[in-house]
Amino acid sequence: MILGKIRQLRNVLNGVSSVNSIVLLTGCLTAWLSFLGVQTTRDDWRRADEAIVRLQPSAFPDLPAELRTDLEQRGCTIPQPYNAGAQKKNVISGAFTSAGQNDWAVLCSHAKRSAILVFHGGHSSRVDSLAEEPDSQYLQIVGPQKIGYSRLLAVAPAKVVHQHFPQANHSGIQNVFIEKASVVWYRSAGKWVKVLQSE
Repeated sequence: MILGKIRQLRNVLNGVSSVNSIVLLTGCLTAWLSFLGVQTTRDDWRRADEAIVRLQPSAFPDLPAELRTDLEQRGCTIPQPYNAGAQKKNVISGAFTSAGQNDWAVLCSHAKRSAILVFHGGHSSRVDSLAEEPDSQYLQIVGPQKIGYSRLLAVAPAKVVHQHFPQANHSGIQNVFIEKASVVWYRSAGKWVKVLQSE
């Protein structure tokens, strides 16, 4: 993509004779490269990691009290994607482990690493932990000189999961890297399996 844009700008510059026009086009190129994050530094990424909004479990009143207590004891906070706005994300419920069961999945961030915790039947006595990764791995350029956290959990309906697992009879968990790719986690025969999807 970058090479293509540079070629386009080169073709435009070839037909420009005015110095002012060249300065203007150069300024546009500089702004465009800045938007892509070319000028970001390690400190920018470190500060972006520090700036991730991480909510306490108590901020999710729909989450069963038993699970909120368990998450607090684990030292969990729930990181929010950059585009969450006033909505609270990364706490979802659905039939993730078997048909007809109401499970909860929470993105638990601790010491700047996050894992998907799946509470079977909405109880803290049986918990699966999936896909633990550094929070910094889900940072990306989201605007001019702006870096945003981009990990999001969503329910993958059985009809979507069925495309990859014909025997699917319950939902999966979609682990999304916003505007990049996603992984669907599905529990089959007592084991979690995953399928990579492009956005």
